[in-house]
Amino acid sequence: MEITNAIVLFTDIRGFTKWSKGIEAFQYIDIFINKFCDILKEQFPPEIYLKKLGDGAMVVKVIETDVTIESVVDMLTKNLDKLRQVEAKFKDLCNDFFKSYGYRTERHLGWGLVRGVVKKLNGDFIGANINKCARLCGIARPFGIVIEKDDFPTLPRDTTYNFRPQTRKLGGIVGDVKVWVTDEIATLFTPREKMREAPEIHVAGLCIKIAKGNIMALIARRETNRKLYPGLYEGCGGQLAYSEALIDGVKRHFRLEMDIDVDVIERIHNFYEIKEPNEPLIPGIKFLCLYSAGTQESKNHSEIRWVSEEELKLIPPEEFIPGLKDDFINFIEMYKNRT
Repeated sequence: MEITNAIVLFTDIRGFTKWSKGIEAFQYIDIFINKFCDILKEQFPPEIYLKKLGDGAMVVKVIETDVTIESVVDMLTKNLDKLRQVEAKFKDLCNDFFKSYGYRTERHLGWGLVRGVVKKLNGDFIGANINKCARLCGIARPFGIVIEKDDFPTLPRDTTYNFRPQTRKLGGIVGDVKVWVTDEIATLFTPREKMREAPEIHVAGLCIKIAKGNIMALIARRETNRKLYPGLYEGCGGQLAYSEALIDGVKRHFRLEMDIDVDVIERIHNFYEIKEPNEPLIPGIKFLCLYSAGTQESKNHSEIRWVSEEELKLIPPEEFIPGLKDDFINFIEMYKNRT
C-alpha cells in the first residue's frame, strides 16, 4: 500500500436518478453519461486518476508533500478553473441533449474538494480523505461546490465563484468540518443538526395573517426524526447566516423552509435560549411576522397549517416547543393592542 498526498475531487449530477427515469432520457442515458465522462477526461489528463462512479466521478491528483500557502492557493485556482470549464461544457451537453431528443435537461453538478493523505491500493485510492470528499460532494445541494476550509484556508482573489464559510456536521465524520460553499448551497435551508454557524445565533418567527377580520396563526409540526423537539409544533427559524441581519434571517428562513414571504414586526419580539446537554448555549430572538405572499409548504415538517386564534388556544401546550404557545398568544395580544 502506497501513502501519498493528493488533491481529491468528487462530482455528481444532481437530480440524475429522477431525471433519468423519463422514457426519453432512459433510452439515451448511456450516451449522456459517456459524453459527460469525456468532458472530465478532457480536463483531467491520463496522469490524473479518474474513476467513473455511476453518474459521477472521483478525481485524484498526486501532489508534493511540502507546499506553501501560495502554492495551495495556486492549486485551488487551477482546480476551480477546471471545474468552471467542466460546468460550461456540461451545460452545452445538456442543451444539445434537449435539442437532439426533445427531453428537457436542466441538470447541474455538485462538487467536493479536499487535500491531504490518501492510500493507493491495487490501483485505486482509499482513506479518510476519500471518504470525506465524497461526503462533501453529497452536501453540495442543490448544486455547487464544497471545499474543506482547513485544506484551503485562503481563497483565490479572482474567481467566478462566490464562496461563503460554513461549519458542517457530516455523517461518519467525528467533529465539525469547516468548509467553503458556493451561494447555491449557502442559501439552501439546512437543519441545524447538519450545520453550525460560528458563532451560532438563532432567529425565529411566529407568523399570523388576517382572514375575514380574524387572526390566523401558522403552525408547523417538526418531523419525528429531528434531534431537538421531535414531533412538536413550532413557528419558523434557524441559524443566522454569516454577516446577515436579524430581519433578513427571519425572512430567509420562511422563504426557504415554508415557501412564503413575511413582513417582520420588529417591535414585537422576545429573546430565547437553546440549551442541549454537552452543547454550547445558543442565544436567539423571536419576532412576530405578518404573512405577505405564497402558499405554505415544507419538506421538513410532517404538518403545516393555519389555525384560528381560538383553535391555537385549545391545542395542549405540550404539543409545542416549550414556551412557544404562550409566546404566540402573547404576541397576538400585543399585536391587537397596538393596531
